[in-house]
Amino acid sequence: MKSAVASTDLAALPALKVLARARAEGRMPHAILLTGADAGLLERAAEHLAAVHLEDPAPIAHPDYRNLRPGGLSRRIRIETAQEVVHAFTLSSATGRRVVVIHEPDRFTPDAANCLLKSLEEPPPGTLIVLQTTNYYSVMTTILSRCLRFHLGGEAPVIADPSWNDWLREFERLLTRMVKGPASPNARVSEVFIPLYALCARFEVLLDLFIEEALKVAPPPPPTDDDEGEIEKAHEATIRRGIRARMLISLEEKLRLVGRANPDCGTQVAEAVSLLESARHRMDLNYQALAALEQFMLRTLRLFAVRVRPEPSPGV
Repeated sequence: MKSAVASTDLAALPALKVLARARAEGRMPHAILLTGADAGLLERAAEHLAAVHLEDPAPIAHPDYRNLRPGGLSRRIRIETAQEVVHAFTLSSATGRRVVVIHEPDRFTPDAANCLLKSLEEPPPGTLIVLQTTNYYSVMTTILSRCLRFHLGGEAPVIADPSWNDWLREFERLLTRMVKGPASPNARVSEVFIPLYALCARFEVLLDLFIEEALKVAPPPPPTDDDEGEIEKAHEATIRRGIRARMLISLEEKLRLVGRANPDCGTQVAEAVSLLESARHRMDLNYQALAALEQFMLRTLRLFAVRVRPEPSPGV
């Protein structure tokens, strides 16, 4: 489960080298958006920039460092949190420099984003705002237009656990059964429905297991006196979202493989991919993963069950 880039020399990344040179020349942008597929790498890169700007190797403990993360059951950045950051800009700085790291800016509510627009465009002198997300295309255009984007590249760490590979093989077998249809009218329950519900239950178990393993490798940052456990919850939610996204990407890859092997199912596969994206969106909104996956599976089964199968060739 450990990221392949965990030991990356951050200062050697092309994007961070460009920013280091810009800072040395007095051209450092005040609002930077870091994007890429590896959430862990983005977190470390944002902390690296904060350390450079504050001239402190441990910036998280610095009095002029602030984090802005999604919170609450909906995992959104709400206006109350944004207002706290804006208010902090009015306070005096201990060093004349400030850093705000915004995690997952794609999770802004519209009013929270609007609250921060002025600060993003014209922050107080000495302020660096670093935004980082793996979901660049969901960031509001009003946020994007006020940031200078740097893509860190890389790929999301692969889930190489044998139990997950077993799950994917069973999922592929289930898709094949959906495409071909049951061997007999009375075989649908044993051939499709039982494996379908078993896969959904195992998905939830594996998700929790992978999150537990990931938290051992990357524990949450130390709590502050007044966060009431929010930092730990936000960190775990970010880990959960990243692992779940990688698992769902693997499902999409299997769907597309089945589509390539069965060209007459192209329409059904495209609709199933759309259903999977809808399931991912519901999970991001704190919808129960098990329920969302069951809905995706059952709707996908229906797609294949009602399709018109091609007539066999004469003489076959």
